[in-house]
Amino acid sequence: MAAKNNSRRVESSIKRTGFLGHLGLIAGVFRELEVDKLIDEKLPKERDHKVPHSVCILAMVLNGLGFIGQRLYLFPDYFRTISIGRLFGDSVTREDLNQYAIGETLDRIVKYGPTKLFTEITLHIMARLPISLHCLHADTTSVSVYGDYEDEETEYIDITFGIPKNGRWDLKQFVLSLIVNQHGIPLFMNTHSGNASDKSTILEAIKSLKSALSPESKVYYVADSSFYTDNNIKNIGKSFWISRVPATINEAKELLTANLNLKTLKSDERYSFYQTFVEYGGVKQKWVLLLSHKMK
Repeated sequence: MAAKNNSRRVESSIKRTGFLGHLGLIAGVFRELEVDKLIDEKLPKERDHKVPHSVCILAMVLNGLGFIGQRLYLFPDYFRTISIGRLFGDSVTREDLNQYAIGETLDRIVKYGPTKLFTEITLHIMARLPISLHCLHADTTSVSVYGDYEDEETEYIDITFGIPKNGRWDLKQFVLSLIVNQHGIPLFMNTHSGNASDKSTILEAIKSLKSALSPESKVYYVADSSFYTDNNIKNIGKSFWISRVPATINEAKELLTANLNLKTLKSDERYSFYQTFVEYGGVKQKWVLLLSHKMK
């Protein structure tokens, strides 16, 4: 009889055990960096659901690590074997993380602005970590989608045909712009219509992030040749930037065909360089021509 009772106690204990794993680390960092306080400041509750938006966003982050293919009404099922109390606090139950609470949080994010909230969270985190902002790399990519999307127009972007970077000309798409720091940490992200041009989206991303940074921040914006246009250089304002000059510009054509006195790069003798100052787009700038002897 004693053995049977012990077996029942062990079985009961096993049933009460909840999985935590790596999710506890994520939840701990979330609170340690006070991301929850920032979210609740920016997104105060406007409805009568029990949990604040910060808890719902943390739940979506944890859920996104392994349950992203499920319908919204199944959201609480992800936390069926997870220790809810240790992740979110004893007052939060699995039933609190229902489709209505999550849906309300998604609506509030859209109303506030997903890009604005994302940038504010990342800059809030960066201010609390010993990671400097030095070189910020800006670029875009295209995301192809399946389905008809007949005349699909949303309030913000159009899912349509454009120039696909994955070669899928048969699929409609939307464009994603992204700015990361020198360590690859994303600081800015935004979506655009599928036919948006890099020449406009990259400048838009840089100017948006510039407005969020403190004025005394000295950073270098790095972008490919799609950024380098007369209009972008005029409109980027007072900034430090590095880009590749397109060979289609007349000044670049002349430089590439000129007989130049190149110097060997001291740090890597496989390369030689020539530098000059040019005024383009009304801005005086330094151009550096690099020659790879291996590619010659």
